[in-house]
Amino acid sequence: MEQTKTKNELQDEITRLNKKIASLESAVVELKLITESLQKNESNFLALLRSMGDLVFVIGLDGSFARYYQDPNRDDLFLPPKQFLGKSIREVFPAELAELFQKAINAVETYGQSQAFDFFMAIKNREFWFNARLSLYKPASGDFLGYLCEMHNITERKQREEALRESEERFRAVMQQSMLCIFLADIDTRVILDANQAMQRLLGYSREEISGLSLYDFMEKEKEDIYRKILKILKERPHYIGERRFRRRDGTVVDVEISVNLISYRGKEVMCVVARDISPRRLAERQLIHTATHDPLTNLVNRLLLYDRLAQELARARRHIKKIAVINIDLDRFKRVNDTLGHGVGDQLLKAVGSRLKSLLRESDTLARMGGDEFMIVLPDILQEEDVVGIAENILQALRKPFDLESFKIPVTASVGIAFYPDDGKDSEALMKASDLAMYEAKSQGGNVSCRYSSELRAKALIPES
Repeated sequence: MEQTKTKNELQDEITRLNKKIASLESAVVELKLITESLQKNESNFLALLRSMGDLVFVIGLDGSFARYYQDPNRDDLFLPPKQFLGKSIREVFPAELAELFQKAINAVETYGQSQAFDFFMAIKNREFWFNARLSLYKPASGDFLGYLCEMHNITERKQREEALRESEERFRAVMQQSMLCIFLADIDTRVILDANQAMQRLLGYSREEISGLSLYDFMEKEKEDIYRKILKILKERPHYIGERRFRRRDGTVVDVEISVNLISYRGKEVMCVVARDISPRRLAERQLIHTATHDPLTNLVNRLLLYDRLAQELARARRHIKKIAVINIDLDRFKRVNDTLGHGVGDQLLKAVGSRLKSLLRESDTLARMGGDEFMIVLPDILQEEDVVGIAENILQALRKPFDLESFKIPVTASVGIAFYPDDGKDSEALMKASDLAMYEAKSQGGNVSCRYSSELRAKALIPES
């Protein structure tokens, strides 16, 4: 029969039980702290993984997948964990991709440096591009555990790059086949990045030669100013249109019409210039202007251009208080040449007279054929009237020397009238009338002489004073 425990014995039993309970409670608390620490470490580990890439793997030394994390917002990126955790690289990836991974692992192990590469893979009937980076994975204990593989989905980037590449290829195809002259230039350095065949032909450079040139190597005049002007305009509107002059490799100059805009090329903004050779148009315009302002037979200035030049000289003379002389020349008995030798010889004579008269004048003087056998000269910046009288005498002497035309020696004389600004007239019409009257006075004296305009001639002709 069990003996009844004494009161002291019961008290000792209770004390021992309380100690055991306290010990168990302490163990529970410690276990809880350890669990919380593990959970915190796990949370920290996952947070670290989230910051590293869309997909993160830990690959063991045996080449099998030990751990795996995938961005929860991108659950369509890879296979479910159960399909590859515990499996080797070669069991999960296609042979070529597995070989690529294995080479990267070998390089990490050999050199101790991370390795990165891009690869393509089809997942769930969709095509993806990834960038993989492998590095050594060592836990806090310091024991070497395996390899950490960070993977970023770069499909969108690759698609953008591919779209850009295709766009640039299309642009280059159109650019090379275009009949227009096209080139691309770096905005900062002004260096030509590329130029099509039409541009190469226009400037006379090969593709290799033109790619090393600067805009300033062939752009004529105001180089920096026009460049800054173009860039300023492009900030305000999509394109710039203007006309410039380009200097070819052989030194000749060509007129071009250019259209400039900014485009994206190889990842940066560049200047795209489309140029059109307008030299034929400019030549046609110059020819048209020349035809409108010059005598078709002698190629001398005609009446229209003479009026314009005389008006300009008069304006300049008024500003600088200068004198101008107007000389009217009419050939004596020219009709007889046409009647006896024919109009063909008469035309040749007019051309020869014009050429001989021009040889007597300064660059600043203007010689015009007014029509028929009448010529007129404007002499600016006259210092003394006696100088003009001497020029008139030289003209008469030069014309007296016979002209050799079609085996004919044709002597020519002329009647010359002289008028001065401001003494004989203040405007073009008054001056030309004054020189005309003086010429007719010379003709009335039998020709082969020169006469200066005077008020008596005006009275004789009954012309009111201007």
